[in-house]
Amino acid sequence: MDSKEDDLSLSIYKPSNFTGGCLEIRFFNVRIAPCAVDSVPESLTLRHLRREIGVSLEINGNRVPSSETASISLRRDRVDRDSSEVTYVSTDRVRVSGAVEFEVRENETELILCGSLERVDEAAWINGNNALENDPKTGWGMDCCTAASMVSGGSAFFQPRLGVSSPTIEVYVAGCCSGKPVILTKTIQISPRKKVPRHVMLDAIPEDEEIGKEQRSPNGLVRQRKFQGLVMSPLEKELCLCLLTQQIHWDCTEIGVTEL
Repeated sequence: MDSKEDDLSLSIYKPSNFTGGCLEIRFFNVRIAPCAVDSVPESLTLRHLRREIGVSLEINGNRVPSSETASISLRRDRVDRDSSEVTYVSTDRVRVSGAVEFEVRENETELILCGSLERVDEAAWINGNNALENDPKTGWGMDCCTAASMVSGGSAFFQPRLGVSSPTIEVYVAGCCSGKPVILTKTIQISPRKKVPRHVMLDAIPEDEEIGKEQRSPNGLVRQRKFQGLVMSPLEKELCLCLLTQQIHWDCTEIGVTEL
């Protein structure tokens, strides 16, 4: 390993003033419920899209050029038939230095959701206590939106004929930045879109004046203005934090860092 790679490996563990802290993702989970668990695929694809020049992306230690995309498999980890719930997970190590966009696909033609990871307010990070929520104090934020095509009938997760028409998608990202645990969560409620009579649209209130409504972007994605946090029990959150802390300590010991 050359000196540049050594510096990059150490940068996420030593304390900093948010000037060079990369986000290293250790767990990427997608939980969908309810769904027809007997017909869901064995894996999903997490695709990291092209990035701005200067934003680095590494997957399992391999650097990906900013002009290229990179895909990771999200394996089906747990199926709960009682709650009609399925969970997909990846433990590949992904390290980013700046804003990145990603998408989760069911297959090459079926897009489930898109999202982005980016730094948040620098002052809040420096003055905060590293809270473990979608909070500026974590130093990073996540946003997600669903694909409008998901409700067109082609997705295994949206099957009105089987009584599955309003699934909830929970995205959960856990990792560390500058040696401190970071947990980011988003919950998206999928609702079937109803046709609105033309005469009603003429009297509609402008979108900017509505609260909690959906926004549709030119690429066919539905962006929700309001999100709810992932529902995690205190025990789940404590366990995840414990695992992250232990993993960070083990990594630091391995490379000879004794203090965080």
